[in-house]
Amino acid sequence: MNEDPLFPYRTTPGRIALDLIDALSACPAVSRIAIYGSLVGDNHDAWSDVDAFCAVEGADGAWQAAAALRRAIPLRWHGLFNGVAAPSGRHWLLGESVFHPIDLSFDTSEEFDRKLSEGIRGFEIDAVIHLDRPGVASGGRPDVAVVTEEYDFTHALYVLTKAMKTYLRDAGPWEDLATAFAALEAAHRALTHRPPGTDPDDVMSEARTLYYTLFMERSRYGGDQ
Repeated sequence: MNEDPLFPYRTTPGRIALDLIDALSACPAVSRIAIYGSLVGDNHDAWSDVDAFCAVEGADGAWQAAAALRRAIPLRWHGLFNGVAAPSGRHWLLGESVFHPIDLSFDTSEEFDRKLSEGIRGFEIDAVIHLDRPGVASGGRPDVAVVTEEYDFTHALYVLTKAMKTYLRDAGPWEDLATAFAALEAAHRALTHRPPGTDPDDVMSEARTLYYTLFMERSRYGGDQ
């Protein structure tokens, strides 16, 4: 195990993507899985997250796929994307660094095709299809506990990890990181509930550890001088 929380293995995002593909492939409702972003073309580094979307069949297919994912890969926190219905969202994994969440959308076949041809939020994407088969639609919506609408905490956690990555890549100032950490602390204090199957306190604890480790390293070497 890599014992340095600031410098995880570069191979970790790719390994997580393979685990994701295996988990979703076990659900008959899933017909296609696409990986995009930094993992395509081997442009990722040790701090990269995993960007993916999949096509599901049937009205309950997204929830069946989400349940399959939860069974295979337990989560610490699952937060919704802004304006996108559950169970799509950002998934922070049990036993993995907060640097490596899975951003995953469950789409209809039509939505899947549209993303491939038109991109996401106006940006073209390069995607690799890792599964392509007929999906099997069936009734039955599993109870997926790890779904939360605590968007402020989810967004603040995403912004902090992004600021940390930018700082570690020597591409952003410390002030942005400090501001993002303060916002996450405030969002954590404001959490109204902790849905079953989530552990935001564990996520927050790791975020604090990373932040203060970076703070001490910065102080040791004289700040930004």
